[in-house]
Amino acid sequence: MNSAVWRLRKLLASSPECQDGHGLRTVGPETILEKTPWLDVDTWALLHAARSTLSGPEAQSEPSRMKEVLAVLYRYEGPFLDGEDAEWILEERERLHSLFIQSALIMVRHLGLCNYYQDAIRLARHALRFDPYREELVRHLLTLLALDERRIDAIRYYDHWIGLIRKELGISPLPATRAIIEEIKNLHNAENAQRLRARLIGRDEKQIFAI
Repeated sequence: MNSAVWRLRKLLASSPECQDGHGLRTVGPETILEKTPWLDVDTWALLHAARSTLSGPEAQSEPSRMKEVLAVLYRYEGPFLDGEDAEWILEERERLHSLFIQSALIMVRHLGLCNYYQDAIRLARHALRFDPYREELVRHLLTLLALDERRIDAIRYYDHWIGLIRKELGISPLPATRAIIEEIKNLHNAENAQRLRARLIGRDEKQIFAI
């Protein structure tokens, strides 16, 4: 632990913006990394993006803000301090993962409702890397693929995913997921597409997007 703290102090000190005595301090048995404007930390960035995203989709209406949030979500690369099992780490790991997934869900819906289908699909796939059995995300991905005129891709993804959950978990999809794929298979006109698109609207979006 001491060598890790020493290396971190050395790394911080290498920044021209670091002021002596700031950034990392020790209080009793605890070592605290202080939040400073010049220090960019993934967990801090995720917490900030999540607060903004969870406050409501209207907060993401500006394209520049959407890009900032997306950039942070793509920085997520899996469990916090993976391999460590201290109780506080497990709690923080679950909290950060939950914030990432909830923020990704909101942004996927928002991008889809703004007709940025490819961006929404890319983000949904990124989030599913870390939570492949999250059915709400799967439903959004299937919907977006169909709206992007990639109905065959949606059906193929569903067939692969359903085989995966049956093999790994021994379960079948929820009724809502089965209903989505049936709608996609019967997607023949604009009215069907509008009904499918309406499935992207969550409680927070109802006052913003009209179908």
